[in-house]
Amino acid sequence: MIEKKDDVRAGSATSVAGDRHRGLQDRLTDAIVSGALAPGTRLDERDLAVALDARPAEVLRALDRLAAVGLVAVRRDGTRWVTALDGDRARDVVALFGDVWIGSVRRTMTVLHADDLAYLDELVDDVALAVRWRDGAAFGGGLRALAVAFARIEGNTERAELVGNLGTLLACVARRAGSVFDWSDVRAAVARIAVVLPGRDAAAMRAALMTLFDDVLPGIVDRAVAPTRPLAAAS
Repeated sequence: MIEKKDDVRAGSATSVAGDRHRGLQDRLTDAIVSGALAPGTRLDERDLAVALDARPAEVLRALDRLAAVGLVAVRRDGTRWVTALDGDRARDVVALFGDVWIGSVRRTMTVLHADDLAYLDELVDDVALAVRWRDGAAFGGGLRALAVAFARIEGNTERAELVGNLGTLLACVARRAGSVFDWSDVRAAVARIAVVLPGRDAAAMRAALMTLFDDVLPGIVDRAVAPTRPLAAAS
């Protein structure tokens, strides 16, 4: 069984430090995904440390993690900048996110506890609500939370971290896609996930996710990165 969103977690000094680091990384990620730190923005660890009430070394570690997943670029002179996602990168992110998520489905669907199933159902509702409100950023973030939950049920921390990082980039792509979403296709794909989840059928869930990642999301990415509508413009 997995921890729920509002669980109170206690841990050692090491885990507290890890939570603080993840919290700092999440805040930087949110700023990039929301556009508060736009593509082309230089990231100075000292300025960010003051703004985020953190130490410069902590900020650098968080920026290095974001560089590893493509949200931050490190130039030859050592300066760090918010990167722009190009079309090939966006397509690769979406495809790999789907592959990693689907990889955990066969290990989790048949072993779901009742409260795990209820939690996953809640997360699917969050995604459906984002679709209803046509909120691309919330849709991408909801998919990320759902995929991470599957990996946590599996007990695979490496997969959870990987899918979380890829999901962050997916949320960034979704936010920048804007009005190019075909919401009717997205709505149908999410509804299919909601229908098959209670049956704990791994094959049916894989098929539902493959529809989303093979048939629906690639078209959204292609339109989002079309030459007449760039995904993002770097300075």
